Amino acid sequence: MVDRRAEEDAGDRVIRAIQNFSRSPARAELAHALYRAGGKDLTPTQVDALETLASRPEWRMHEFAAALDINQGAASRTTDRLVRLGLAERRPDETDRRYVIAQATPAGRRISGRIQRDRYALMQEVLADLTDEKRVVLAELLEHVTEAMAATLTRRSAPQ
Repeated sequence: MVDRRAEEDAGDRVIRAIQNFSRSPARAELAHALYRAGGKDLTPTQVDALETLASRPEWRMHEFAAALDINQGAASRTTDRLVRLGLAERRPDETDRRYVIAQATPAGRRISGRIQRDRYALMQEVLADLTDEKRVVLAELLEHVTEAMAATLTRRSAPQ
């Protein structure tokens, strides 16, 4: 059984580890290496949007926003940035003019594929010193923490 003080210490260690990583010059260098496109660094939000766009031939904007779990205005602004970089395009839906279609351009699909391959190779290198068992445990812990964070935020935002 773990005592309360040890749990708090572990919580502090997790927070410090996340802070150290997010402030690390290495993190910025990795992001620059992984998320470079068209002579510019993409933000993590833009990378997420590009990968989502590239996952299907085309998206209606409201479906795209729902897939990213953002509002349509934010999805539109993010798409506009990708359009300016030549990584996405938008057009009216020919079957229903009330809708706008967004899709990754061929260049956007290539960049998205490269980012995914490079990120996978990097993660393989980062995790190379861990045994298969430790990799599985790490993945399970990260999945659990992600779910717990979402549940906590949902609970906190619920009307009291």
